[in-house]
Amino acid sequence: MKAIEVFKETMAMLDEMTDTGELDPVSIADYKARAPYILTSIQNEIIGVENRYRKFSSYIRPVPITDLENQDVQVDDIQANTLLVYGLAAKLMSDENKSLANFMQQEYERLSGIFLKPKPVTPEKREDVYDASLHY
Repeated sequence: MKAIEVFKETMAMLDEMTDTGELDPVSIADYKARAPYILTSIQNEIIGVENRYRKFSSYIRPVPITDLENQDVQVDDIQANTLLVYGLAAKLMSDENKSLANFMQQEYERLSGIFLKPKPVTPEKREDVYDASLHY
């Protein structure tokens, strides 16, 4: 999913769309300038939590979001449509509308508890280097 899609969904939630469903470039300029940095921070938080449940060789290495228009986010579409959107909305509204920012932050935290809980571990076969001949 492109970062711009996450941004547009966030703007729709914040009622920043025009009557025609378009974004007004003048009214959202400040949001658009701040969005890549905020998205990078939230994305890194999600990746950091998920990396705890991966082998080191399968870690996701976060890449900063620098191009809102063309760059993909590094989380799956469900997390992008929920965690990134609510997290971005909460951060963008923190100075303008505290009650809306608090609601968005609560939703972000609620959804974090759902989507970022530990994943089931898959058992691995281990080589018995000491020839203990133990059977489990």
